[in-house]
Amino acid sequence: MNLIANILGVILVLTGLIGFFSHDFMRMDLNPAHDILLIILGAISLYFGIKGTRFQARNMCRVLGVLFAILGVITLFAGTGVATAGNVNIPAAHVLKLVPGHLEYTTADGVRDLIVGIIGLIAGFLPRRQEVELEMKAREAQENLTGRRV
Repeated sequence: MNLIANILGVILVLTGLIGFFSHDFMRMDLNPAHDILLIILGAISLYFGIKGTRFQARNMCRVLGVLFAILGVITLFAGTGVATAGNVNIPAAHVLKLVPGHLEYTTADGVRDLIVGIIGLIAGFLPRRQEVELEMKAREAQENLTGRRV
């Protein structure tokens, strides 16, 4: 789990840092407000991935997964428009303007957010091996007690 939290953190921090130099990197709307938000979320994810327990890293994956999946889906249902990142106008099939001129999401942002969200949801909510093993032992014990298959 810690590895996934680290990977998500690196993706977010790198995207935010690149955004300071290229406002329309891969057709994403990366203005300073968006960049700072990505860097902060990425840094928090990296912190829990490096210093946190598996439980903390797993919960961070869940939070990022839910947040980014919802944002990605909403962005991909938004209408056509033009996002503004600094002096750059980015026409896109889907533009979500949360804070017009400062925090706008294009189709590329929505796809990135959906990918990060799905990875976070899978990592955060799939059962861990220990949980599966405990469940199997509990069922086996119950079968031994009752004499029937559960």
